[in-house]
Amino acid sequence: MEIKNYIWDFDGTLFDTYPVMLDALQQTIAKHGILYDGDLAYFIKKYSIRKFALDYATPEFIDDYHTLEDELQTDVKFYPEIPAILSEIVNNGGRNFVVSHRDNKTYQYLGDLTNLFSEIITSDNHLARKPDPEALTYLIDKYNLDPSETAMVGDRPLDIQAGQNAGIKTILFDEAGIFLDNALKADVVFQTWKNFELAKVRG
Repeated sequence: MEIKNYIWDFDGTLFDTYPVMLDALQQTIAKHGILYDGDLAYFIKKYSIRKFALDYATPEFIDDYHTLEDELQTDVKFYPEIPAILSEIVNNGGRNFVVSHRDNKTYQYLGDLTNLFSEIITSDNHLARKPDPEALTYLIDKYNLDPSETAMVGDRPLDIQAGQNAGIKTILFDEAGIFLDNALKADVVFQTWKNFELAKVRG
């Protein structure tokens, strides 16, 4: 059975926001005098900025990071192929949703693309963060989505785990090639949106 419904992560999946996020993180680390010699890009992809703050920083760190990232994130761009992909899903009778850890500024960033989504879940909805499946199961129940026709699309393990925890298919966008061994056991793994084919994802 072909996938009809797509639940999308926002940062690093629909929109290429990670370069600015990484810059903001590095500046906040310097501000707080934190010594970290690991690969930050790898850490935030494998885990999250929130986990970095919990593991290495003070409670004030995450607030300072969000303030700076909001100031620096002035030219938010979606991946070029995304509008056509979203439109194709809708034109084929499917639905798009967003589940983002970002706040309601997500709507501003989406702009005209907002009309291609049936619902957008942000941190302001106060549902449990991924990999907890609460936001996904909320959408599945509210829109009576068939799990065999529904997929979670994201760029990090927590997105894939959320989809698996919700009992739906999973699609991993691994632009940096970090997870190509597919230890996460996503149903589909790909590195560029030019290679994304809706027909490849089957129930």
